[in-house]
Amino acid sequence: MARPPFPVQSLHAHRGGQHSVQRREFESALKRCTPHSTSCQGGFHTYAVEWDRSTAVEEMRFSVDGITFHTVRANQVDAATWTNATNHGYFIILNVAMGGGFPNAFGGGPDAGTEPGHPMVVDYVSVLRSTGGTTPPPTPTTPPSTPPAGSRDAYSAIQAESYDGQAGVLKETTSDTGGGQDLSTIGNGDWALYKGVDFGSTAARQFFGRVASGAPGGVSGLVEVRLDSRSSAPIGSFSVADTGGWQSWRTVPANISGVTGTHDVYLTFTSGQSADYVNVNWFDFGH
Repeated sequence: MARPPFPVQSLHAHRGGQHSVQRREFESALKRCTPHSTSCQGGFHTYAVEWDRSTAVEEMRFSVDGITFHTVRANQVDAATWTNATNHGYFIILNVAMGGGFPNAFGGGPDAGTEPGHPMVVDYVSVLRSTGGTTPPPTPTTPPSTPPAGSRDAYSAIQAESYDGQAGVLKETTSDTGGGQDLSTIGNGDWALYKGVDFGSTAARQFFGRVASGAPGGVSGLVEVRLDSRSSAPIGSFSVADTGGWQSWRTVPANISGVTGTHDVYLTFTSGQSADYVNVNWFDFGH
């Protein structure tokens, strides 16, 4: 998730000692966020590239805020091009293009369109993998009723306000899907405890948090997951900054160390600033 001045996605590959885009078909078109939002530069948006190998013809899909705007299929290019673009390791590079042409060595350089000094604010980067299906396991959009303490299902939404202990947080009415309450006024050092979360015998490796933030610019922090003690090392975390408002909700994923069995789960909150930076509605886990 990022908030760059002018976003574009493209897939590059390293071939023959040179870094180059693998043919024109693999470049995604420049995509403005509108009509998905009123201002691309004024808020965070989620940019994704999904490589789907479960279809009869493999394909890569580029999306903004969950809406696919560009698709490349293996049968659109020759086999060597598809292999060169997919059969290797990957690096995620986040940068701000300043304008102008390629470096001088390639006949370009700065020109009238070169504008240095534009920031890129990145909320999180996540790499997810799904096997045995065409899409990752969905997270619930309407959270179910809260199970009693001591018998919580890790893979169903756990309402944040159903804690068994806490420090520093308050409950408030939420406008998120499903209604109910969320946790608010969360800042550095705060925490909430959820006892008896059952992860089963198949390891959970993903964590999903439903969060919102109206924090001012420059204020951000981590949502961390710890097991059985607040002093335990986090098994995973994600960062949160302004999402557009304290009731502007989004589901943020994070990878975690594999967990099985039943544990007490602590959500802990860490920030380098003293200001509140996140509200939490619910969370759950995935395989």
